[in-house]
Amino acid sequence: MIFSKYFKFSTLFLSLIFLFIGCKERPSHPIVIIYENDVHCQTDGYAKLVALRNQQEKLTPYITTVSCGDFIQGNILGTVSQGENIVEIMNKVQYDIVTLGNHEFDFGIPQLFLLSKKLNATVVNANFRNLRTQQLPFPAYKIIRYGSVKIAYIGFTTTTATESVASKTFQDESGNPIYDFSSDFFYENAQHYIDKARKEGADYVIGLSHLGNSEANRHPGSISLINHTTGIDVLLDGHDHCTIPDTLINNREGKPVLLSSTGSEFAYIGMLTLSTDGKFNTRLVAADAENHNIDTDVQTFVTGIKEQALANGQRVIGINEMNLSIYDDSGKRIVRNQETNIGNFCADAFRIVLHTDIAMINGGGIRNGLSPKEITYNDLISIFPFNNSVCTATLTGQQLSDALEFSVKSLPEEDGDFMQVSGIKFEVSPSIPTSVERDNNNLFSRVGSSRRISRLMVLNKNGKYEPVDPDKKYTVASFDYQLKKLGSAGILRYAILKEENLGQDVDILSAYIKEILGGNIGKQYAHTDGRIIIR
Repeated sequence: MIFSKYFKFSTLFLSLIFLFIGCKERPSHPIVIIYENDVHCQTDGYAKLVALRNQQEKLTPYITTVSCGDFIQGNILGTVSQGENIVEIMNKVQYDIVTLGNHEFDFGIPQLFLLSKKLNATVVNANFRNLRTQQLPFPAYKIIRYGSVKIAYIGFTTTTATESVASKTFQDESGNPIYDFSSDFFYENAQHYIDKARKEGADYVIGLSHLGNSEANRHPGSISLINHTTGIDVLLDGHDHCTIPDTLINNREGKPVLLSSTGSEFAYIGMLTLSTDGKFNTRLVAADAENHNIDTDVQTFVTGIKEQALANGQRVIGINEMNLSIYDDSGKRIVRNQETNIGNFCADAFRIVLHTDIAMINGGGIRNGLSPKEITYNDLISIFPFNNSVCTATLTGQQLSDALEFSVKSLPEEDGDFMQVSGIKFEVSPSIPTSVERDNNNLFSRVGSSRRISRLMVLNKNGKYEPVDPDKKYTVASFDYQLKKLGSAGILRYAILKEENLGQDVDILSAYIKEILGGNIGKQYAHTDGRIIIR
């Protein structure tokens, strides 16, 4: 493998790799680019990033700070302010350039534009496109001059953002697409703007991408972007949460391009250097190293914002006696491809509090678990950080069966669309090829002849499981993300909305703990109970 999500490094500085640039203009002083990706509101790393940058500023006047996306969403700091707390911190840190991750769209396009105006850094993105004007809402790239050397920074966002974010985020009220991510001509579009930056005088091109590679067969990833283009010297990537210290990937002409990524949540801070002899090298600095310096001014600023945001969330909701986790005992995330006790807990809360037959919660929406301790409101926000409201709807047994087929389409691999459930149980055979189909907007359309789901049962009023009736209508509870906004690629698009705005997702969990469980999560969630049997 080229890299591993769980690849660990024991030294403070990871190995260097050098890429000879040829006869291009060389800088009079080293050019240092400090980079990160997928911080997801883990703000303690910002003071360390600034301290590292301060060290480099003593060595060279040419310093730039960049982000490869997914910075405004991930915990209560982003949720309670719809990203504004994070923008304030990033302005304090003094970022220069950022590109957009898919989670920058979580609070909607108007909020994204508002945040981008408040952010002092330049937002670059070459493939986020307004379909009505055929224009880019943000510049594709920005060229920065370092003495006689010009470097273009060009941004890219995963084309699956229209699936991982609620689809209606990118549509008008009639469901017509307003924005997309140039998925039909991604590589041609990228090459166009790379060439344009070169013609404008860029000596070097550095890509800031939020593409990843775990789903490279489904959408353009960072490796395939390099493979299909020429003119990029270095690609700094995000989205997969992988740590990539120093990998060389050949471009379309067979020339090596340097690819790097810092993991997630400030596991590492990246430092890309263009030296005076015309060579790029990367270095990943472990952010949790004991001797890592911090900038006290930035840390004080971050602490003040955190204390203010967290204060209202410290109230105790109840006691948890079990370990409810999104991971298995080895530390592997499983909430996106098998039944989990945290998934059962969340789905039960929705079904029981809202008095529906069924509840379905996408695994990608469950971001954390609960350890055995007192439960605060902040703990619940760490489970559901996306601030979704809750709805109910009706769907037939056949529609339920079809939706579940879409839910398990990627098994045994992870998929954020995989549903944690309550009120139903079923068996899955991943060896059977999936037959789910999508429409022209890449939304769930229908299921073909082959089916992975069998023995689908629903819990009746007597507390017993009985076979689902294809023609009977059942009530379902879920996020508005699924039931109103075509989230999870429209998995519940055929459900008929019944009641909406029934409260925030975290408040449903709170009500379940306090009013139904009597303030105590006990042994009923010690283990899973066979709702999803994978054969």
